[in-house]
Amino acid sequence: AFCVLLPQTFATIGNFQVMVNSQAVVLILALAASIPLRTGDFDLSIANVMTISACLLGVLTGAGVPALLAVVLVLALGMVAGFVNDLLVVKVGVDAFIATLGMLTALSGAAFAITDGRRVDTYPQALSSVVNTELFGLPLLTYYAWLLVLVLWFVYECTPLGRRLLFIGGSRESARLAGVRVDWVRIGAFVSSAALSSLAGILLAGSLGAIDPGIGSAYLLPPFAAVFLGATTIKVGRYNAFGTVAGLYLLVVGITGLQLFGVPAWVSDVFNGVALVLAVSLAIVAGRRNRG
Repeated sequence: AFCVLLPQTFATIGNFQVMVNSQAVVLILALAASIPLRTGDFDLSIANVMTISACLLGVLTGAGVPALLAVVLVLALGMVAGFVNDLLVVKVGVDAFIATLGMLTALSGAAFAITDGRRVDTYPQALSSVVNTELFGLPLLTYYAWLLVLVLWFVYECTPLGRRLLFIGGSRESARLAGVRVDWVRIGAFVSSAALSSLAGILLAGSLGAIDPGIGSAYLLPPFAAVFLGATTIKVGRYNAFGTVAGLYLLVVGITGLQLFGVPAWVSDVFNGVALVLAVSLAIVAGRRNRG
């Protein structure tokens, strides 16, 4: 519809490149969110795991820490955040929504603390090259995101681990009775989600070259809207990799088309919020029909 209505602005290669490139980090976060969701858990903290990872990388690099060591330390921090979520949710029994919301808030404060509330721009030049070098008109960052889609698709659809994740999400007690190590799989899901979020932060830092510690709020809703909307496509009623891609690009097409029509900037937030509510509702309905 947008191609027909806006042939001179929407239906162009340049606009396609902008839409795809702008969503690479969001796609990685959406994939990260899908892992615990597949086990029936919820991790709200992914956006600020990304943010503090990007900020910490800049702080460490500015302090003279070698680039490779800084990246390793940042990834370790992300995994620690995931492990703390594990302890609260899996071992203590705190509701996943509450625990990860608390982690989201705590990490937001920590990002401002380690940066003194200032923008961070001391990143290795090599990181920018690894992220922004173009191949066939698209930066390598976009290809990294697509590669992660293929990896998660393989794990979800072609490995016993993918089936265990789905089994646990359907019924933890049944999975436990069937011999699945439910707690360990859930722990692995949270840690993997946090590690991917931390990786997203590193790649975002390389892409932008400067990070504001308050940037996380802009990345909170879109990944979840994409994942829930993705559960209504490809594998109906299931959180899946290719469905997440379809959901994400459907959202960006809608937002970009509206922006090219000249609507106010606040419409993007309204669009994402409404899309999230509709996506959750559709995912629930699709899940019920699939089980039926």
